[in-house]
Amino acid sequence: MDKATYARTEDVPLARLRPYPGNAKIGNVPKILESLCRNGQYRSLVVREHDDGTLTVLAGNHTLQALAAHGPGDCGMATGPDSDRPCAVCGNQPWEPVARCEIVTCDDDTAARVNLVDNASSDAGTYDELALASLIDGLGDDLTGTGYDEADLTRLVTALDVVIDDEPDDAYDQDDDGSDDDGDDGAHGQAPAPPAAAAATTPAGEQPASPAPATLPAATAPAGPAAAQFSHERVPMVLHYPPADRDEAARLIAACRDTFPADEPPGIVLRALRALVAVLDSRHAPDSVVTVAALTKAAGADR
Repeated sequence: MDKATYARTEDVPLARLRPYPGNAKIGNVPKILESLCRNGQYRSLVVREHDDGTLTVLAGNHTLQALAAHGPGDCGMATGPDSDRPCAVCGNQPWEPVARCEIVTCDDDTAARVNLVDNASSDAGTYDELALASLIDGLGDDLTGTGYDEADLTRLVTALDVVIDDEPDDAYDQDDDGSDDDGDDGAHGQAPAPPAAAAATTPAGEQPASPAPATLPAATAPAGPAAAQFSHERVPMVLHYPPADRDEAARLIAACRDTFPADEPPGIVLRALRALVAVLDSRHAPDSVVTVAALTKAAGADR
């Protein structure tokens, strides 16, 4: 037998289930139990049935431990912001501990491989951290059963150093001729309106649709160069660096903040790009010379 063969799905009393011997993964049982109480058992255990009828858990050993920790009967727990949602395991009713199991048959070699890959595959994965932050934030104040809390969200956003709207951005309202309402032509060092806002056109008499908001609460982040700032006039832009380049960029931004202490990192990056463009443009000058004064002016450091 060289593969795991599905046999059936069954609710099995915990007393009949044996943990996988030598399972190397050390899981977070309290976090799994919290998820079970809020979400229920949404994933079956993968259980090997031996020739003698013994049942060994190949995948889901810590879910087995969490269900055992719940125990029989009414646990008295409730979840939700107002603690009015009954436990999703027992329903706050008498309950005998069982687990939903996918029963398979396989040999010892395959059993070991299933156990190993179930543990290793999750460890080897990575996250799109901006998408993760948006998913967590989309659940509002109640993060029960997600595996995350508000502190995790704050740390995640701080690490990303992103700026995300929490309301529709109407900062780029324009007159019919396409000019800004306040007549600002960009001479004060402000970046031009985002392309989507600048290019939007609608029939006469109709208001342009507001851009869809991405919501994140105004979390309080630790002070320092990497602290996240939130604004109703910003949109996110995430840059991915190799670790060494990321460290160098962080050092350079920190050095620039000695001159621009009020600037967030995105503003410093924009200043640097303007200075770089000034250098590149100087190649077309008759003498191909760019002065320090021109660079500081391009970076806005002359103010």
